[in-house]
Amino acid sequence: MRRLICLLVSLISPTLSAYEPASLCRADEQVIFACEIKHKLLSVCASADVNSTSGYVQYRFGQPGKIELTYPAIKVAPQGKFFLSSAGFSGGGANIIRFNNSGYEYLVFDSMRRTNFTPGEPHDAEFHAGIVTRRHGKITSTRLCDNNNASIRAIAFEVLETEEFDYNVIP
Repeated sequence: MRRLICLLVSLISPTLSAYEPASLCRADEQVIFACEIKHKLLSVCASADVNSTSGYVQYRFGQPGKIELTYPAIKVAPQGKFFLSSAGFSGGGANIIRFNNSGYEYLVFDSMRRTNFTPGEPHDAEFHAGIVTRRHGKITSTRLCDNNNASIRAIAFEVLETEEFDYNVIP
């Protein structure tokens, strides 16, 4: 299943790269996810040489020169820090990158759903991307990306530990 997801993501990646959102990742880093939320940037960045046990993955939120949150604070391998889950829906699917910081769960997500099932009519795909935070299992915040075509990149499927998908996260 993981290989199938990687293949599907790699096939659609060229289409997604036509619009490259601004990110807080450096030029020598890989962008795993990036989008703008109300004039701030949300980025998940990785070293060029990342794998599950070496290199690093880091979440960053803020503006260039004024990053408000970096997780983890030091650059470490993603194993035990970042987790990935995916689910297929009728006419779409969703992905989540999860990490825990200071008693909060952060869930970076992308999703695509078909909203019209009437035969002979357009499928009306609905795209969402953003971040959800939870504390003690309760959602404390949901922030959607300003431009909904942000997506979790193929490298995440190669290096992050997988876990069961949480259907309570996606708006």
